[in-house]
Amino acid sequence: MYPYSNRNGTLSVSISPRKNGSVLVAILAIIALLAYLVTRFVDEAVDDLKYRTLFNQSPEIRAYAYSMLELSLATIYEVSLIDGGKLYAPEQGWADPLNYADEDPPNGYSVTIDITDESTRLPINLIDESTLNRILEDTFDIDFGTARELSSTLADWIDEDENQRLNGAESEDYLDEEPPYRAANGPLQSLHELRLVKVWQDEFFDENVFPNQKFEQLDNLFSVSIKGPVNINSASSELLLALGANQNWDPDRIFDQLLDKPWFEELPDFLGSDLFTTEISLLRVTVKVTRGSVPMTLSALVETNFSSSSESSNRSLPDTSSERTSKTGTIEEQDAIQYPFKIIQLSEYELYSTAQESARYSAVDIQQ
Repeated sequence: MYPYSNRNGTLSVSISPRKNGSVLVAILAIIALLAYLVTRFVDEAVDDLKYRTLFNQSPEIRAYAYSMLELSLATIYEVSLIDGGKLYAPEQGWADPLNYADEDPPNGYSVTIDITDESTRLPINLIDESTLNRILEDTFDIDFGTARELSSTLADWIDEDENQRLNGAESEDYLDEEPPYRAANGPLQSLHELRLVKVWQDEFFDENVFPNQKFEQLDNLFSVSIKGPVNINSASSELLLALGANQNWDPDRIFDQLLDKPWFEELPDFLGSDLFTTEISLLRVTVKVTRGSVPMTLSALVETNFSSSSESSNRSLPDTSSERTSKTGTIEEQDAIQYPFKIIQLSEYELYSTAQESARYSAVDIQQ
């Protein structure tokens, strides 16, 4: 800015071009900053809306997901009736409910249904100590003494008393931990709970209490959900090898006897074991529904209840309070429904587990 006198003798001021350019640059910088802040705000708002859609689905998409779950269970039950109310393998025709029921999702909806046999693992809460010891030694290459410690500490953790076994541990041993805690004195709720159990925490978890490679192998063989024997039609090669060690049957030859159907309806004579069955007792049904970019997932763990009696005389009377009756219905109403499944777990998100491929498929493929 430079002052000078003009011809009339008055004082005038001129603005330097350099100063004028600096002001313009400052204004553009402010505009750019505001544009960045607005863009950042919009992006974060969009991300927040996407996140909220994961947990705030519209009633329509949620209701449709539950209807697809009902469709799946109805398909499973109807197909089972063809084989006398028995479930053996997905080849019976219940693995694709949408195709079976000729169901076309509404316009804009995408639906996938996955049904898996969960009775492919051993029930860790019920397995006897001798079988567990044999698997720990033969499959996990754990020495004789450590295997006995593992089975004893697990048995003490699960049983209801505080009587310590020879190689076991009860609450008094865990109260010395930091922080202190007591033995569960009840079934394992998750295999990850083993990180709290003496000896197991050293063998199946690392120094940071993260699952190690042995734990991944354990997860392929055992389950906390199973309450019965393994379905031989769905058993994996790894599990058959673990149970077949030092036995009078060959895991690689079990399915050579499959002739008329690609599944066993009765156990082979040489496989007479309480560890095996030919029927499915536990299923995981996962329904994924998407409308546009809005997802909805249902994961249901269901237990078959096809042979349940509908005679009320064999049932205990429920609470007769009005609140209780409104939730469960009267005995007559429950009998009228005769629901063929018992829902063990129901979650509105996907539960992941290690996929198990049946050892039976290799034999079936060869025969075909």
